[in-house]
Amino acid sequence: MTRLLQFLLFFMILTTVFASVQYYLFRTHRRWIRESFDEARFQQLLSIGKVVLVLGNVLFVLQFAARSMGWHTIFWTQLLVVLPAAFYFASVMTGFVLLVLKDFARLLIFTVRHVISVLKALAATSSTSVVPSPATRVDEGRRTFLRMSGTGLLTVAVGTPVLASFATARDYRIVRQSLVFRNLPSAFDGFTMAQISDLHSGPFMSENDMLEIFELVNTLHPHVTFVTGDFVDSSDAEIVPLASAIGMLRAEYGVFGCLGNHDHFATAARVNAALVDKRIKMLNNSNSTLPIDGARLSIIGIDDAGKGLRNFARPDLALQNVDPESFKILLSHRPDFFQEAQRLGIDLMLAGHTHGGQVGGKIFGVGIYPVNWVYKYSMGHYVEEDTQLYVNVGVGMVGAPIRLVRPEITLFTLHRAP
Repeated sequence: MTRLLQFLLFFMILTTVFASVQYYLFRTHRRWIRESFDEARFQQLLSIGKVVLVLGNVLFVLQFAARSMGWHTIFWTQLLVVLPAAFYFASVMTGFVLLVLKDFARLLIFTVRHVISVLKALAATSSTSVVPSPATRVDEGRRTFLRMSGTGLLTVAVGTPVLASFATARDYRIVRQSLVFRNLPSAFDGFTMAQISDLHSGPFMSENDMLEIFELVNTLHPHVTFVTGDFVDSSDAEIVPLASAIGMLRAEYGVFGCLGNHDHFATAARVNAALVDKRIKMLNNSNSTLPIDGARLSIIGIDDAGKGLRNFARPDLALQNVDPESFKILLSHRPDFFQEAQRLGIDLMLAGHTHGGQVGGKIFGVGIYPVNWVYKYSMGHYVEEDTQLYVNVGVGMVGAPIRLVRPEITLFTLHRAP
């Protein structure tokens, strides 16, 4: 399947889903304004809704063209096309989630009330007449409630993406993680490794943004630095700013990387070549050895381990000539390769890909992260038998420039167990 056909298939699926969501929202909007306002106001708000719908979809299509042509880096294109399209998409999806939750809550309340009314009817020994309030007062009160609740939902749907983009999108968190292994050679006790993931050079990650991230990584002075895939978002045009910035990334024993699925949405060979040209040691189904004081640390990397035709991982090639007695670190963009890594005798696997879902957080101390419903290994540190995994939530964004899950730069320190 050619890249053009892959893009067309992806575009068709995305637009079909997005159109269905918008249809559901527009029907809900139409019903809300009909029940909340008089006829004149209804027609006015309905017209505004149609204009927003048409304009949002025009921008949604235009931003694909702008990104593929590399025009997303132009200030006015960003301001007038890319960002409005992204916020429209984010607002639509946020509104959809809110309405689904509202409808679920209404169904739950209706069910409980129905059960209670049935129980009351069965237990009642006599009927009691209820004097209703005047119909006009009930209708007006209901309209006021609908106006307030609908306006509140609309405000949250539009405001959440905007606030989230300013609140956490560039609020980089330095995570310091100690990892203890029984079989770690003593020469590597105290060895430090920085990891970043999912840069997504593109509409929401400029060259200046990447320079800021790389400067933060360099200030940690790690022995090695790892970048676990998705260097670009979807287009070859995004390679240039990436290559211009990543040359500043430094580490004592080098910078290592592996490709992710979005690197294959662009031309993976060109992404890889640009990185190699900037002295990034790309491990796509290959490995490298660090000998220190007679001990060896094997750094192994696999290409993106997708499904079916999108599976570019060749672990057999990646492990060729690896010393079975060495301490083995595997770079894999996708965390769901972890169980295979255990079978292959890997000691530590580093991954990204999930972004932590970008949306999630703690409410009253309880973590609410929808990404946990999708991925078994969604974020953070995992230990299973003798193999450990760390899933970095990344620094970039995809789909829309919003993050409630703070972007992450991780500094690991290896320790030998007593």
